[in-house]
Amino acid sequence: MANSLHFVRDKKPVLDLVRGHLKPGGRLVLVEYNADRGNPWVPHPLSYPTWERLAADSGFAETRLLERVPSRFLGEIFSALSLRPRESTA
Repeated sequence: MANSLHFVRDKKPVLDLVRGHLKPGGRLVLVEYNADRGNPWVPHPLSYPTWERLAADSGFAETRLLERVPSRFLGEIFSALSLRPRESTA
């Protein structure tokens, strides 16, 4: 999911839908501006620390930062990986 989540104010319902479309163990790669304050063109960005919390609250696991790169807009972009947990077989 690249540069789209920052258009959504309430991200959790969107992430619940995305998680529901992933198979157990499925991967979500997020590319987003690394900022918690936006502007008229990027109204609702989220920093990597915010993504860690939101991903966990939305049922994702094993979230990790993949890369950060400078950006002319809002300073930096990051990519992160989060997994839909595998179902328990017990």
